[in-house]
Amino acid sequence: MSESGQASVGRLLRDAREAQGVTLEDAAVRLRLMHRQIEAMERDDFESLGQPVFARGFVRNYARLLGLAPEPLLARMDGAPAEPAAVSPVEPPSQRSWLTSPWLILSLLGLLLVVAVPVALYLWLNSEVSDGPIKQVPAVSQLHPAPPPVAATAPVAAPAEAAVPAVQVAPTPPVAPAAAGTEQAPAGAPVAAEPTAAGSVLHLEFGDQSWTEIKDASGRMLLRQLNPADSRVDVHGQPPFDVVVGNASHVQMTYNGRPIDLQPFIDGTVARFTLEE
Repeated sequence: MSESGQASVGRLLRDAREAQGVTLEDAAVRLRLMHRQIEAMERDDFESLGQPVFARGFVRNYARLLGLAPEPLLARMDGAPAEPAAVSPVEPPSQRSWLTSPWLILSLLGLLLVVAVPVALYLWLNSEVSDGPIKQVPAVSQLHPAPPPVAATAPVAAPAEAAVPAVQVAPTPPVAPAAAGTEQAPAGAPVAAEPTAAGSVLHLEFGDQSWTEIKDASGRMLLRQLNPADSRVDVHGQPPFDVVVGNASHVQMTYNGRPIDLQPFIDGTVARFTLEE
C-alpha cells in the first residue's frame, strides 16, 4: 500500500492477475517478457526494468493484458510527469496478408499458364509457316499486254483563265508575352509540398537496408518503405507511434533528439514497439 492509502501499481497488477487466474508464466509468454520482469513490475521494482521509458511501456502492456486502464497506473509511477515518452513491445500482426496466400499464388500461376500456352503455340505454328518456301507472284506487267502507243500531239496551251491563282497565307500574329509579374512554372517542375504540421520527430539512420513502417496516433501511415543503406529519414507526427523496423540491429533512432535503444524489442531481425507520450 502507498502512503496515500491506495494500492501500489504492482499490487493492482498482481491482484488483477490473480483474480483472472493468470499465472506468472502465462503473463510472461503472452507479453514476450521474462519471468523476472513480471515479478519486478508486481513488486514495483521498476528500476530493474531498465530505462524509465521501457518500464512504462511494460506496465502499459501488462495493464492492457489484464483489462486495466493503463493511464491511471502510469500517472502513479515514479517520475511520470518528467517522462515524455514510453516504449513498449507491440504484438505482431496475427492476420496474414492476402498477397502471400498460397491459393492466390496458385491461381495466378494457373491463369498465366492458360494465357501463355495458347500464345506460345500460336507463335510456334506461325514460325513453321514462315520458314517454308515463298511463292513469288508474277509482275502485273506480264499478265496484261502493254497498250498501243499513242501518236504524239502538239501540246495544248491552257487558257489563262484556267490558271490556278497562288494561295496567300496570312501571317500568324505573334503571341503576346505574359504580363510582367506573372510567373509560370516550367513543365514538369515539382510542386512544393506543404509544410508538415508541428509535432514529435522520429529520426532514423540506416546502416543497412531496412523496411520501416510508422503510424501516428490516428492510425495514419506516415512512413512505409525500404530504406537503402547509409540513408536517413525524419518522421513528424502526433504520438503515440506504432513502429516496425526491419534489420533493426543496423538502425539508430532518436525521438525528439533522445536516443532510443531498439535491442530489447528485436524479435529475430524485426523490432516492433510503440512510442508515446
